[in-house]
Amino acid sequence: MHARTTTQHAHPTGRPRRRALHLLTATGAMALAVTFAGQSAAQADEWSRGDSAAPGGWSDGGWGDRDGRGGEAAPEAAAPAPEAAPAPAPAPAPAPAPAPAPAPAPAATGEQAYKDYAAGQLGDATQFGCLEQLWEAESGWNPNAQNPSSTAYGIPQFLDSTWASTGIAKTSDPYRQIDAGLIYVENRYGSACAAWDHFQANNWY
Repeated sequence: MHARTTTQHAHPTGRPRRRALHLLTATGAMALAVTFAGQSAAQADEWSRGDSAAPGGWSDGGWGDRDGRGGEAAPEAAAPAPEAAPAPAPAPAPAPAPAPAPAPAPAATGEQAYKDYAAGQLGDATQFGCLEQLWEAESGWNPNAQNPSSTAYGIPQFLDSTWASTGIAKTSDPYRQIDAGLIYVENRYGSACAAWDHFQANNWY
């Protein structure tokens, strides 16, 4: 009877302990639930603030950085692209070489040179035309022409006495011969054409 009585008194003691454990377990579970609920609420609030400040991202370990006011940090301005170096100016085209000067006309020689000189002294194409025919008939414009039957000599075919009347001594220089001939024609006939007319009529002048 005593052993049974002891056993019956031991049962009530074990039940309160189990209840206490149940209460502790329940209390701990509730505490954990409250903690998780608080964290979830905090995270939801933070996400809500992040969404309103910067849609599409969150900061502090989330989708983007936010400034101190809770908004998304302004993106830094991109550095300006370096200006392209100006293209080098084209080198100036070399100046064309100057055209070579035309070669001077060869100086006339011989009969043509004598005629050019006489034409320049007369300064009249018509008068030179008459003189050219006159002296062509007399000597062929040969400064060395000598009449075999008289003292007539040179381009104008002057006798020795005629040379003296011009003030120019008898000479083999063709240009001095022309000077003397022009003096004689001017003094005696007044023009080369008058002298040529006289020659055609008389075969001398």
